[in-house]
Amino acid sequence: MSNKATSEKIPLKMSDLIAQLQLEVLNPGNLDRIIDSPNIYQIGYELIGFFDYNKCELKDSIHICGRKELMYMKTLSKEKLENLLAKYFSFKFPALVITWNDPFQYELVKLAKEYNITLLKSEKGTPVTIRELKFFLSSKLVDEIIITDHIFLEIFGLGVLVTGYEDAKIGVTIELLERGHRIITDDNIIVRRLAENYLEGYNRLDKSLKDSRFFLNNKKDRNKIDITTQFGIRSTRTKKKIDLLIVLEEWNEKKFYDRLGLDEVYEEILGEKVPKIILPVRRGRNLAVILEAAAMNTRFKKMGNNSAEFFVAEAKKIIDENKKNKEENNKEDNRMEKKGLIVRILKNEFGLKVLHGAELLDTTFINTTTIHRPALALSGFFDMYNDPKNICIQILSNDEFKFLESLPLELRMKNLDKYLSYKFPMFVLTTDTDIPGYFFNLIKERNFILCRSPYKKSSQVIANFNGYLETYFGPSISIHGVLLELYGFGVLITGKSEIGKSETALELIHRGHRLVADDFVKFSKDARGYIIGKAARLPYFMEIRGLGIIDIKSLYGLGAVRINKRLDLVIELKDQKSEDYLTSVHYESATFEIFDKKIPKIVLYISSGRNAAAMAEIAVMNVMARALGHDPDQLYEEGMKRITEEEKRLIDEN
Repeated sequence: MSNKATSEKIPLKMSDLIAQLQLEVLNPGNLDRIIDSPNIYQIGYELIGFFDYNKCELKDSIHICGRKELMYMKTLSKEKLENLLAKYFSFKFPALVITWNDPFQYELVKLAKEYNITLLKSEKGTPVTIRELKFFLSSKLVDEIIITDHIFLEIFGLGVLVTGYEDAKIGVTIELLERGHRIITDDNIIVRRLAENYLEGYNRLDKSLKDSRFFLNNKKDRNKIDITTQFGIRSTRTKKKIDLLIVLEEWNEKKFYDRLGLDEVYEEILGEKVPKIILPVRRGRNLAVILEAAAMNTRFKKMGNNSAEFFVAEAKKIIDENKKNKEENNKEDNRMEKKGLIVRILKNEFGLKVLHGAELLDTTFINTTTIHRPALALSGFFDMYNDPKNICIQILSNDEFKFLESLPLELRMKNLDKYLSYKFPMFVLTTDTDIPGYFFNLIKERNFILCRSPYKKSSQVIANFNGYLETYFGPSISIHGVLLELYGFGVLITGKSEIGKSETALELIHRGHRLVADDFVKFSKDARGYIIGKAARLPYFMEIRGLGIIDIKSLYGLGAVRINKRLDLVIELKDQKSEDYLTSVHYESATFEIFDKKIPKIVLYISSGRNAAAMAEIAVMNVMARALGHDPDQLYEEGMKRITEEEKRLIDEN
């Protein structure tokens, strides 16, 4: 892979962090200190006198102190607390953030002043504070490179890097654009690592300027193809998460090409592993269709379904005539009657690897958004578990097992016996955690679910899980309408009964757009403040009058559906009352309010002479054009003004 480093990072001061996250300063310490690490560290072992002096987080990370840590400190004698904090504050980390309002915090202020430690307070809970800190620091302290000799496309919502055979690369890109997919950029792609397992590719040119264009370089002919002019603004976007790398190579008859797809191949970019597919190119192969299939299959895997593994498993069942798994198909009805989030859903959402308890995934439920690292519990402090909401997901890293190894064997097993007496829904290891045999044996003995996360940092696991759980357990509302994705926008089509919402949506799906939900759409507000919609009932089905119920996923494939989507625009269909077909649409004035958030709304008047699907597409493209700095109304008025002035000049000359 050809790449080179880009410009240096902009320094981030502690004062910038305080302003962005609205933290209260309890003791200023050094507010001019430069933050150069995006890591967050939740203290725990340090409060019981266990210090890992080789641990970099003790020196360069933002530290978090929550309710359970403060509760524990309040139980210590003044002398013991001062001795512990004297040793702890000697590490001179950037700042300590308290996430619980308690008068005891002023005891910490005294010692923080003595050791010149920056002490801050957040009004939000520990998981939320960790998430917001992690996302903010990751966005500001990003790793960045420029990748050359690649084209970056969006195919069915996935960010796909295409490289390799030059002729095939240009040709397939043009065909994919003709089929309705989009280009982010060619050649010099800025890649930024925004968080663990999250790479985003950017167009290196500023596309917020009016009349900016997207170009595709044909190196063989040394020509530039104006994508904006040839395919329209709908075929472009400025950035996208990188989900897949496809390498095109000339067909080699002597080379074996994988036909099952069981072997996972990755390319490392900025320390992150990106799924990689090598596609051989020869005459007669429709590369655009193959790339679409590759993108859809990757999306299918992200949804927790590996087609290759499923095929092999099914073949084995047929050969072995094994009928035991048929009973699993009857569990679905039982699941729907229970409350809480099924563990399997969280496992699939974040790609967790099950180490033990696979048979419990469908019968175990998560009932709280709280997430714990058991720092104090493993030391014998269990008061926090008297609250049912703290019987929650447990995050384990190498720190936990290092601490357990430091305890005498008798005390270690006593604490673990008590700790594992609580009915936690699941235990999740960070990706590089080595689990000791004694702990794994206890997990099997007590029959818990144990999974491994793809994330290295506990703070990243907490931030991601918390954001997902808050959305899942948050308030929701169901609205009558059809939710689709048009050109990357989440569009809700509403209108009175029998106006033709489903029929309009069906034509849009046929044109290459995607269905999220039909009839009743369930909306909730996620941790970032976005309004997210999904099917309130069974997904992927539509009701068409005269035709009945149809399965969009089966008829149009995975590229025609998605699980959920952020709501960006509401289109209300109304009957055309007048004969005036030039009815103006005021895009900026109409809004649709949901969860105290105002969503832009467009009213489209339809009649027998109007194509509602085409009108909806044009409406969304107009919104997209405005977002990229194009104002059609203003350009039209300026053009009319110029024509009038020119006509006046000709009249004067004559």
